[in-house]
Amino acid sequence: MVYSFKTPSDRELECDNLWWHYIVLPERGKYGVFNRTHYENVLVTRVHPEYILGENILGINAIEDITPDFWEKRFEQINNFEKHINQNGTIALKFFLHCGKKEQAKRLIRRLGKEKHNWKFSPGDLKERGHWDQYQDYYEDAINRTSKPHMPWYIIPADNKETARVLVTKTILDEVKRY
Repeated sequence: MVYSFKTPSDRELECDNLWWHYIVLPERGKYGVFNRTHYENVLVTRVHPEYILGENILGINAIEDITPDFWEKRFEQINNFEKHINQNGTIALKFFLHCGKKEQAKRLIRRLGKEKHNWKFSPGDLKERGHWDQYQDYYEDAINRTSKPHMPWYIIPADNKETARVLVTKTILDEVKRY
């Protein structure tokens, strides 16, 4: 099963920020791939805190209400979620495919040049590139706060797709062999 998380729907916004992730976990003994995850809620929303206002969280009525303590709690919730699923038999491998800024620009341009990849392009991608440095800071913070012995992050250099695929595959194989 592959599940891609997108901008939350109105239905998803009616629930807490981890609810949707719980209900799409694979059954015991099954594999699943999550494309984008609960980490979007400590990445995109830190760059664009106004998105938090759409979550209808008690006590969060304005951007000024989103304090450092809010983010601390959100990271704590992520760590608790991951600890809970791990203690209940879920083995999760977290990969950060690190693509450099120049390579990302080449890939965005390539999407426009190849008709079969046009669907992947969004003008919003260009706008978000303006926040590159913020995103890098928030990725680093999220990885540092949520890499745990029971569920570490694997940082994969991804400028070269073939190398990245080999590294991810080898990591998965090595981890599966442990079990």
